[in-house]
Amino acid sequence: MPAAKGRVPPGTWAARRGAVRRRSGRCRCRDAPAALDAVGQFLVYANDHRGALAIYQRAVAAAAADPSLHAKRASVHRFLGNFDLAAEDCEAVLRMSPANAEALNELVELRRQSRESNCVAALQAALAAGGAASPDAAALHFGLAKAYEDLGEYAASWRELSAGNGLERRRIQYDPLQDQAVIDRIIEGFAGIEAVTEDATGESPIFIVGLPRTGTTLVDRILGSHSAVHSAGELSALSDAIGVVVERTARPASGSWQGYAATFGALDGGSIAREYLVRARAHRGERPRFTDKHPANFFHCALIFRAFPNARIVHLTRHPLAACHAIYKTRFRMAYPFAYDLAELGAFYIGYRRLMAHWHRVLPGRVLDVAYEDVVTAQEPTTRRLLEYLGLPFEEACLSFHSNPAAITTASSVQVRQPLYDDSLQQWRNYAVELAPLAAQLEAAGVRID
Repeated sequence: MPAAKGRVPPGTWAARRGAVRRRSGRCRCRDAPAALDAVGQFLVYANDHRGALAIYQRAVAAAAADPSLHAKRASVHRFLGNFDLAAEDCEAVLRMSPANAEALNELVELRRQSRESNCVAALQAALAAGGAASPDAAALHFGLAKAYEDLGEYAASWRELSAGNGLERRRIQYDPLQDQAVIDRIIEGFAGIEAVTEDATGESPIFIVGLPRTGTTLVDRILGSHSAVHSAGELSALSDAIGVVVERTARPASGSWQGYAATFGALDGGSIAREYLVRARAHRGERPRFTDKHPANFFHCALIFRAFPNARIVHLTRHPLAACHAIYKTRFRMAYPFAYDLAELGAFYIGYRRLMAHWHRVLPGRVLDVAYEDVVTAQEPTTRRLLEYLGLPFEEACLSFHSNPAAITTASSVQVRQPLYDDSLQQWRNYAVELAPLAAQLEAAGVRID
């Protein structure tokens, strides 16, 4: 449950944040940019982005020639929806460091590229200067892919996308067979689902799940615009809580993801709920309901209901090739390791669909599927259906989600600050030839493409 107003539980991030503010108010940090930077990074980590912005304003004022401070302030501006100010900071970075890959990429994301104004030449120059072995090469290829797509040069965009993904894939260790084995273990562990037990928590959290880039942030913003719902963001609290309970009670045969998954069927829901609420407390807010939009929680649907019998799970779906293309063109900075090779992405997508089909079989009617396409093309009726499933009255504010001032830190931070648009629904068709092997892989596994 939320903390009483005016009181902050000791030891929480909120309490520590207050301590930082008190300490920073007592010390004279104006001439210590490194100290201000440390406080700013802490506040970002604690999700106090407005506090972080105030700190970075002071840090930049104290050290205007430090490009890293402009870059960090740009990120905070982007989280808060101040896109013009974020772009100005990126431009400041580029005046000091013209080949800065992250600033170039950020600028491409913040501004749609046009024939009259684009970053193509700057990205190409930075790539040529660093060479293929540069640690920035992958980022520059992704930036060029976005720029070329904006310009309608789809063949060039795919070429850059393939190069960037290839570089990212070579940097990570990933075994796609392990993910398939994990899904097998989970399905085996939940061949049947026990009757709903009595709820001892008094909580009915809302979990928004699915693959990345399928509209999870969009739905989170819609729900977070409701007066009864607080958006807690993309929490790791559930997977962390499950991990603690596994280590404490299940003693997995190995420390691998597969070994953990084999124990899930026997875990105690009450223990998971208690651990989860401890970890989510600082993010939970004071409204009656809260959302947790970590997409990968789709692995844990049965455990969610075991821990929180009154929970709700909203599962975002999207056209298979649209979803896979959106994932493939996003640089997740080492997250989602299945994303950087089309065949591996296809294999993961097939496993994900298989697991979700299993949840619908053993949890009939309990998980609500919401199609991204329906949210975009039929906003009000889809929002009404969503709120009805959650047991919430309709509120007009949910239709104006783009006006919600709360910070956004996901890859969709620019898109969901705008009213709904349908440009992305058919974008994958510009790459139908390149995506043909993926389409064949999915269809061979029984996934309908059209």
